[in-house]
Amino acid sequence: MNYYVITETNWAKLRDEILSLAECCHKAFGEKSKHTDWLHNGDVCRLLNISKRTLQHYRDTGVLPFTQIGHKCYYKREDVETLLLTKSNKPKNKMI
Repeated sequence: MNYYVITETNWAKLRDEILSLAECCHKAFGEKSKHTDWLHNGDVCRLLNISKRTLQHYRDTGVLPFTQIGHKCYYKREDVETLLLTKSNKPKNKMI
């Protein structure tokens, strides 16, 4: 392991640069970033309590929109939450 000694003056300069970069990012992206939170197959299966095959069926039938990068599928958190709400609000069939 290596150790580095930094002078107080250099530390102040580095700190100021970091604060400047943080302010720049804050201006560009705001308090909360508007970027979408993406989930992968395993996350979605756990959240919806479904199998990978059911998730594939949801993709094939258009029930759950997705984006594919290479061989991996990603899902917007908002879309998964919407599906979760519709799935939990579905009335159960009662046998009489």
